[in-house]
Amino acid sequence: MNYDIKIIGEDDDNGLLEFDRLATLTKSTKDIAIKALMLKLRGFSDITPDKNLKKTLELRLQSITGNKSEGTSLTIDCDYFGDTLKGLQYELFKPKEEVLAMTPMALVIDSFHNALGEGSEADLDKPLLKSLMGFKKNFISNNEIFYLANRGSIPEVKLTKDVFHKISLLEDSIPESKKVIVNGQLDEMKVSKGKLGLQTDHGFVNVIAHDVNVINGILEFMGKEVTISGMAHFKPNGQLSFIDIHEFGPPNSTDKFFSKQPNAMTANQQLMFEIKASKKRTSLREILGKWPGDETDEEFKELLKGVK
Repeated sequence: MNYDIKIIGEDDDNGLLEFDRLATLTKSTKDIAIKALMLKLRGFSDITPDKNLKKTLELRLQSITGNKSEGTSLTIDCDYFGDTLKGLQYELFKPKEEVLAMTPMALVIDSFHNALGEGSEADLDKPLLKSLMGFKKNFISNNEIFYLANRGSIPEVKLTKDVFHKISLLEDSIPESKKVIVNGQLDEMKVSKGKLGLQTDHGFVNVIAHDVNVINGILEFMGKEVTISGMAHFKPNGQLSFIDIHEFGPPNSTDKFFSKQPNAMTANQQLMFEIKASKKRTSLREILGKWPGDETDEEFKELLKGVK
């Protein structure tokens, strides 16, 4: 499948590529493709792919053409994941059909669409957004425009230097990951596409294991109580995305006391998010002057459900 990267608009050379600049462009584009695929396959983008996966991420430069009047165009060739992922074994981490129908370059274009509000923020995390921000280094003037396209089968993405401000705000909105301990029942029915389901007293939590030994070990707790320690990762809206499992074991008497579903947002952020997400008309008359009070987090969430 062929894709185009076109650069126009720079006053001096209209996108003509000096060798060092070409290296920056290829490296930043490849980095986005890698992180986008790892997010799709493993649920977290900042994972180094093994040598088999690196083969599926090949981007081949077929041609470079251009001049000072028309700008510069690069033709990129890459294969569908449906062809290159055949035969690879990933334990629980099976690629979704939508991934098999894509290519590395399609993931790059899709990631920019998602970050610029034209797709799903669910397919983004903080490391991937950092890589998208890294693409800004390819611009050498404020007038340049980059077009990424595959000649019509998916919408092209138009990048100017200004759009990276929006991506930066989205990156900043995602809380930093933090260490947590959770206790609950590992639910066999929730195993899907690389995620295990943990039913806790505070709700359902997605947990992910990136190490094969961890996967094999934790499967022994299917349908049983287990205590997990790991890193909690969050969505752009501040809600918990998943917990990356570092250690696990049978629960002891104090685990339930210390276990709590992670929430990276402060009480004020929770309030504003709940109001923004509500489909009803919002009025704070019922809670102004009453909050914050002595209510627990759970009681406060119940209070918010009644906001009109």
